[in-house]
Amino acid sequence: MYDAALTVGLPPLFTEHYVSRVTLHRRDLIVEAKSVKSKAFESLKSRWKLNSVEGEDGSCDVDFEVEMTVRDPVITQVIDSVLEQVAGRQVDAFQRRCEEIDGQKQKR
Repeated sequence: MYDAALTVGLPPLFTEHYVSRVTLHRRDLIVEAKSVKSKAFESLKSRWKLNSVEGEDGSCDVDFEVEMTVRDPVITQVIDSVLEQVAGRQVDAFQRRCEEIDGQKQKR
């Protein structure tokens, strides 16, 4: 378990810097994060579950869940309108990072 400093937002409308507590469940291939210090979020939780793809070495499916409660109702409306797009960006960033790490391992 560790704490991570993160930034999310929809500039120029909204940007939030916050701290999440991240837990890795290695055996189950699950990463969970929960905000612990945030001005904008009453609650922000995410869960990543990696599932191997049968017959495809080195590939996996990713189940991604996010749950949030925002203090400001105006921000809630803005986030609701773009949440799917934002989640897609998070998954893309996660995939790029995995590919980067995999590339570093292959060079060793």
